[in-house]
Amino acid sequence: MKGRFIVNPFQELNLTAADRTSLEDLANQCILTNLRHCMKYTSGSTRSVDPNHWKPLKEKERLRVFSERSQGAAAAAASCDEPTGSGLPMILCVGTMEGKLDDLLFGVISEDLETMRVKASYVDDFSGAVVLDTIVRPSLEDPFQSLVIKWMELDIPVHSTSLVKNRDYVYLEGTGYITTP
Repeated sequence: MKGRFIVNPFQELNLTAADRTSLEDLANQCILTNLRHCMKYTSGSTRSVDPNHWKPLKEKERLRVFSERSQGAAAAAASCDEPTGSGLPMILCVGTMEGKLDDLLFGVISEDLETMRVKASYVDDFSGAVVLDTIVRPSLEDPFQSLVIKWMELDIPVHSTSLVKNRDYVYLEGTGYITTP
């Protein structure tokens, strides 16, 4: 595990109730916007990704990952579609995978440092990570409902050459269920 989760390198966030509400609203807005994109994609007869808007990044088994092209947000605005992000490139994953949704969600959710340590023991692509704050904690009634602010440092393979530095991110991670019409 390389000692990746020993201590939190950051000060406590001290989020206010208004901050927490704003972050919940942001997460819900993001989910609803992307759900509309998903519904549009799955209702189409070709179920294809626009190559002018999305650049292929990676493919594994039946999943394909795309990155929004730099002109993607401008093209979406020009065609009266909603821009996908706030100037940052969005990531799109398309495809299917076998398994149960519950198993996937249990594999994804890590609402605290201890859970992250366990899951990191079998993931080798990041060098450090920490839960900065938990906004919505899973409960017995809603075990997949979670909203967490996290920090992660990706482990770049050529990092040892000093030519490339590891990348780090602070992000809002949410899980849960939504019922579509």
